[in-house]
Amino acid sequence: MSLARCVIAAIRPRGWRAYLWMWLLGVLHGRVDAQALLLGFYMVASFLATAFAVNNFYDVQGDSLNNSKGNPFTRGCGSGAVKVVILNQFIAALVALAYPRVFPIYLVMVILGVLYSAPPIRLKGKAGLDVLSHSLYFGLLLFLTGIFISGATITHNVLVAGTTTSLYSAFLQLRNLEKDKEYDGLAGDNTLSVRYPSLSKFLLYLTGVASSLGALLAFMHDATLTLVLLAASTLLGTLLSWERGIDLLVVTGLSLPVLVSICACY
Repeated sequence: MSLARCVIAAIRPRGWRAYLWMWLLGVLHGRVDAQALLLGFYMVASFLATAFAVNNFYDVQGDSLNNSKGNPFTRGCGSGAVKVVILNQFIAALVALAYPRVFPIYLVMVILGVLYSAPPIRLKGKAGLDVLSHSLYFGLLLFLTGIFISGATITHNVLVAGTTTSLYSAFLQLRNLEKDKEYDGLAGDNTLSVRYPSLSKFLLYLTGVASSLGALLAFMHDATLTLVLLAASTLLGTLLSWERGIDLLVVTGLSLPVLVSICACY
């Protein structure tokens, strides 16, 4: 494949949806001008590109056993694709310097995103830290980046949303670990699901329930809409899977109150 195609395949933009939502949820709690919104999006997109590309690059051993992964580094792409992404990440970090409240959070987020996959630390191979780090760099820190770039005030609702976002990120990670545990084990990655499968399964259910309750707590001001949301989530969970029901409940439950509040201001 050409370098450009390798870069696109390595950064997996289709996998960004949940994480862009977490950032945007933080943004919507405040007010942001068009320039800050565009630069914020560039910074977050660069971070996601880095995290996904580095993960693909260092997951070659496990992904070579799992054809469904479609890892471009198992299909002829070289390290040049990662180098392009990392170079762009340095530029994005310089842009983040323009936002003193955002930069420290952004820097920690990028470092954790890289250390999750890259040796010698490789947090993915350390049971417990794999889930904890994911809940931060692909959860709470993304949300806080949106909060601080939009100048939002830290209120009770913001704290609930941030905590719920972190729990939901842990839920997403546990779900992925459960799905990949066979190949992670063969590749030698000591993930939580590989080392403690029963505990990992329990935490999957626990974080699913906890993030759902957090979303309902943010949404409970309207009893009718809460019941509609519960019914829709239950129906989706019955038709597809219980995990998809959780997805609908959390994303809708956290997003609608913010959108309603924005509409009420105009």
